[in-house]
Amino acid sequence: MNQPPLINYLVAQKNPIPPCNSSLYEFILANNGVLIRGERDGLSVIAPLVECNIPGLAEIEPQFHLQYPLVPRKLLEEILRLSQQAAPHEILFHLSYEQTWKLSIPPQTRQELSVTRLDSSPHILIEIHSHHILPASFSDQDNSEESGFKIYGVIGTIFSQPTLRLRVGIYHQVFWEIPAHFVFEMPREIYDATLVDYVRFLIP
Repeated sequence: MNQPPLINYLVAQKNPIPPCNSSLYEFILANNGVLIRGERDGLSVIAPLVECNIPGLAEIEPQFHLQYPLVPRKLLEEILRLSQQAAPHEILFHLSYEQTWKLSIPPQTRQELSVTRLDSSPHILIEIHSHHILPASFSDQDNSEESGFKIYGVIGTIFSQPTLRLRVGIYHQVFWEIPAHFVFEMPREIYDATLVDYVRFLIP
């Protein structure tokens, strides 16, 4: 049996498009631009890469499908509690799914403005780190280090207005921000950064 290529290239002649045929990711040329598709246990994503108009091809909408239940509210509350406990240092968390969601703290070095993982497992689906008093935003260091195919998150302003920002990263090819409620049952005390951004857009 032939193994799929590491990277595949697909021209979207029609919609729906064929199943993904790559080990890592697949570039899709569509009417609305270039998208990138990745699939792994528990997650399938079609993320926008370049927006443009290509006549004659099918339009393909970005897609995010978490194939597991939402992460329970109590685990996100625990992430906030442990982040506050670790302050002023940052702290890194891993979430994996094995019949249920498991929260772990991997080996790491912590500083006030950074945290560095010392190892990682391919089974980790979600990686979140804290930002103490700084807002929930991704740094250049985050962009450099978050090189896998995972859901990445940062929880910021953890004492004044705890806010969670999430994005999907696909092997350094793209980072695509998604609403936190796509992945988590959100506690009332933790804000979804995409909703905060929307309100700020409506009310400058």
